[in-house]
Amino acid sequence: MMAGMMTGAVAAYLRTPRVKAAAVFYLLLSVLLSQTPLFNYLGYEFSAAMTVPAAFVSGLLTLHWLRDHRSMPMTGRTWLSVLGVYLTINLLLLLISFAVISLNALFVKNCAFALGAVYFLLLPIVTMVFSVSLALVTGMLFRRSALVFTAVVIGLLMHIVMITVFQPQLFAYNFILGFFPGITYDETLTDIGALVLYRGLTMIAALMLFSVFFLLLRSFAPRERVSVGLHRMRRNAGRDSVLWGAVAVCALTLGTAHIFRDDLGYEYSASDIQEGLGRRTESAHFIVYYRQEDHPAVRMQRMKAEMEYHYRVVTARLGIIPPAGDKIAVYLYPDSDQKHRYIGTANTNIAKPWLRDIHLTTATFAGSFRHELVHIIAGEFGLPLLRASLRMGLNEGLAVSTDWDEGMFTPHQYAAAIAREGGLDEASTLFTMTGFASRSSTFAYLVTGSFIRYLTDRFGIDRVRDVFGSGNFVTVFGEPLDVLMGEWKAFLRTVDATEIPAMTVEALFSTPSIFYKTCPRTVAEQNRNAAAALRERRFEDAERLFAESYRNASAAASLRGMYHAMVASGRAPYVTEHYDSLTKGSLLRTSPAILLVLGDAYFVSGERKKAAAVYGTISSMNFSESFREASLLRLQYLADSIDAETVRTMFYGGLSDKRRVEVLDSVQRTFPTSSALGYHRAVLSESGSPNTLKGLPAGLQYAALARSAERALEAGEFERAKGLYWQAKNAVPTAALSERLDDRIELCDFILTELQ
Repeated sequence: MMAGMMTGAVAAYLRTPRVKAAAVFYLLLSVLLSQTPLFNYLGYEFSAAMTVPAAFVSGLLTLHWLRDHRSMPMTGRTWLSVLGVYLTINLLLLLISFAVISLNALFVKNCAFALGAVYFLLLPIVTMVFSVSLALVTGMLFRRSALVFTAVVIGLLMHIVMITVFQPQLFAYNFILGFFPGITYDETLTDIGALVLYRGLTMIAALMLFSVFFLLLRSFAPRERVSVGLHRMRRNAGRDSVLWGAVAVCALTLGTAHIFRDDLGYEYSASDIQEGLGRRTESAHFIVYYRQEDHPAVRMQRMKAEMEYHYRVVTARLGIIPPAGDKIAVYLYPDSDQKHRYIGTANTNIAKPWLRDIHLTTATFAGSFRHELVHIIAGEFGLPLLRASLRMGLNEGLAVSTDWDEGMFTPHQYAAAIAREGGLDEASTLFTMTGFASRSSTFAYLVTGSFIRYLTDRFGIDRVRDVFGSGNFVTVFGEPLDVLMGEWKAFLRTVDATEIPAMTVEALFSTPSIFYKTCPRTVAEQNRNAAAALRERRFEDAERLFAESYRNASAAASLRGMYHAMVASGRAPYVTEHYDSLTKGSLLRTSPAILLVLGDAYFVSGERKKAAAVYGTISSMNFSESFREASLLRLQYLADSIDAETVRTMFYGGLSDKRRVEVLDSVQRTFPTSSALGYHRAVLSESGSPNTLKGLPAGLQYAALARSAERALEAGEFERAKGLYWQAKNAVPTAALSERLDDRIELCDFILTELQ
């Protein structure tokens, strides 16, 4: 009978104007999201986007109904039924959104519908339950309950801002939104297990509020002063001991979770991270937090000197010396997993100019520190408090133009190659509030970097500093952005980009942003699991996982991983067979990552001429130093007639550097005159010498010398590193790389002076 009454009540409420309006609102919002990239399938983003509307709709409807019901004489059991009606109606309203986005799967691929349903349960549905409980309490205590409820919800959402702004981390867990992953280029999310536990805590908070509501219900009369109700609540404490016990248990659980929030992975303060890393040291302008086992004292002295060198370069190029004051905090994490745990990003290095913090890993320090330092120093002329520009194009463009070390070529050359292929028509959108994030990161960084460098060279750094804060190009330069862009494009026509072929432009800049990828979160997670299987030499599992990822989205990373697993497990012929089946004109056919494994598959299968042709294609692409080096090395393997099994062992055996040297020792007896083995010894072995590089092509000589120089620099052998850098200049393939070598030579001189 009770169930029938509830069903009738639900049906009656569904016919009311307010519920109909809420239903229309959910329908229109869901349709809008279904047409918005990244939000158009049932996954994290759609579910997270529904949490805030769910909070306000469910809470305000509950407050409206509560005003009517409080005037009715009802027992506690009846109130339980009423609350069941509240929750049922709000759940049915949310199911409208669930139905819309589920039907959208007919038009937009959804790679993990079950996981998306879990996110919908954990995010908007849990938020709805919590918001109903919050509305019940505010409705009992405050006359202007809708205003108070709105203020509380906004306050809870501001918790995300407080955490991500004033703490090092980019992510935040929250009772309303559930989980905010931060704005990064990482496509994988935090382990869903942590979210399940946190939303369990959210439900405990809701249970506590429901218990408080029943306590208030027994002691508070409508339009009665709060003090009278509180006095009556104290008198009724004995009778309400069960409810008070529930409140106490819930509060104790939530309090304990808050105290141990760092252990649970929900929040890390700067002091938590500093304690986790364990060591602290200072230089003139930096405070460095690191693990001692990663950076012995001698190495850390060298790294601090390198930081000071970059500080001198950046401040000189930006034409500003920050006033003496707070030092810049540099957090050096041992690996990407540790960085992801503490700040929520594995693949993205970050700076927070308003905190004067830089976060990167030991492996990414050399390539990223100067770029991130620009963001900190630029804070001196950025917007107040934020210490940055509101436009990502200006933030990242300034960092790239100041660092000016983006690969085999300069950003001007990359931008000129893009312009030659007709790819700069909408470049001005990169300087809008959202345009930067809508393009691939490689495209956005290099194009904005080239443009800002052009403005700097033409107008001077002072004007660039002025536009950085204001974003008003007309006021600063006297010309609108589109006109300045036209003049920059005219300049690019004078830049020599002939060494960057059209195929390279297509391969470098065709990757879409996360907003336009198919199932980016699911694919990234599958690839992460597959890569782990590959590292553990579980090749069958790796191939299966990469294949699943590739079926979801035909991405280069998935296909390359699948091919790698095939070659590693001795199934190289299947690689060439699958590659031949790719659609003609597919971008996958020109990806250097895929071509390299294809060439290896030909090599291992005994088709040496085909392998040589593929390696030659990769080398001519000039895609990156690493791919050019890898292709030239394999061509040398072919020239030295090294056997296929050695190739598979060296490149697919998952060997450590030490184990590779041991393999080289055994191979040396069979191929005593191999130039390729000389390259390996120069790169991998402490006993390696540039003298072993005779007979190698210039490209491989440069790669081996540059690597050996970096190893000498790492070991503190600065004079030897300088000599190797100078030798590398004799074989350097591009002017941009020659400038980088000059910078490394200057770095060695600076460190020698600093450490004397």
